[in-house]
Amino acid sequence: MKKITLLILLITGQILMCSAQSKYEKGMSEALQLWGDQKPMESIALFERIASVEKENWLPKYYMGLIYTTKVLNGKDKKGADILLEKAQKQVDLAMKCSANNSEIYCLQGLINTAWITLDPMNNGQKLSAVTIGNYKKAIALNENNPRALYLLAEFQINMARMFSQDTKSYYEMIKSSLKKFDNFKAPSAFYPNWGRNRAEQLLKSRDE
Repeated sequence: MKKITLLILLITGQILMCSAQSKYEKGMSEALQLWGDQKPMESIALFERIASVEKENWLPKYYMGLIYTTKVLNGKDKKGADILLEKAQKQVDLAMKCSANNSEIYCLQGLINTAWITLDPMNNGQKLSAVTIGNYKKAIALNENNPRALYLLAEFQINMARMFSQDTKSYYEMIKSSLKKFDNFKAPSAFYPNWGRNRAEQLLKSRDE
């Protein structure tokens, strides 16, 4: 489960510099650019400023939660990881208040739980595995066309199956299906989550190697 790599951070499709941007659009573009430039804390600081103005907008909160979570999933040092995940959870809770039935937020909740499991597989795996699967299934139920929900569920179940020496074939078929959804996915706005395709492709490639 730790192998959710920096590929999750490939968000170049998100960073759209328009000639006539609003202050919000300019700020979001700059924050995403900072993240893409491997400056996560500077990115979070800017998202915080945006969120303080855009109080009913779930996206700045979502990205803060996503950055905190991926820092843990990609980190080699567990020191301070629990604090980062607590901060991520706070942002998810705030985002949920802005947009309660949001497939992308449920994906992020599942990702936070996945990160907790990587920190302590023995204890957190027992407590959170079923909850995490539930998060991803809820994300699919809310938006069956969300490719992230399907591939995240498949990857989580692949890792669980490997732990217990179970067959993974059906989960790789899910990843193939997610790639078809990525082909057809159209983000409704410039800053809507649009990551994950590279990771899904990497998972299929690693199976074939």
